[in-house]
Amino acid sequence: MASRTVTVRLPDEVLEVLQKRAEAENRKVSDVVRDFISIGLEPKTNGPNETGHKQVIEYLEGFGDILMSILFQAVGARYFAEMATNYSTDMESLMRQGQPMDKESKAALMARFEVQAMEVAKKVWSGIIKMEQTERPGS
Repeated sequence: MASRTVTVRLPDEVLEVLQKRAEAENRKVSDVVRDFISIGLEPKTNGPNETGHKQVIEYLEGFGDILMSILFQAVGARYFAEMATNYSTDMESLMRQGQPMDKESKAALMARFEVQAMEVAKKVWSGIIKMEQTERPGS
């Protein structure tokens, strides 16, 4: 199907939002704009909310992709952090004691590191999603 170019002026703020959305969806800005225009031009046969529902579904699907990407990054980071911690404890034990740490002691140490890492992660995520508990009047 042949296509033509249309020039549109947008405020900087709108363009930034479009660019961020396109980046999050791993698409070109022009593709995102084209989809928005197509959705906006669809006949509204099922009432005024049909287009809104489609946009919410598309947004949630894109959000799922972002969450999966974050999850894969977190899993990779945890794997490499655990490897580095294992190797560093081995190196420290070799330098201090001249031999690797025994399995039970190393397992106990790694368990303590895990607990501390989870506490840090909880604090970080709590701050990110602003889920910190605040006291409410009357409670």
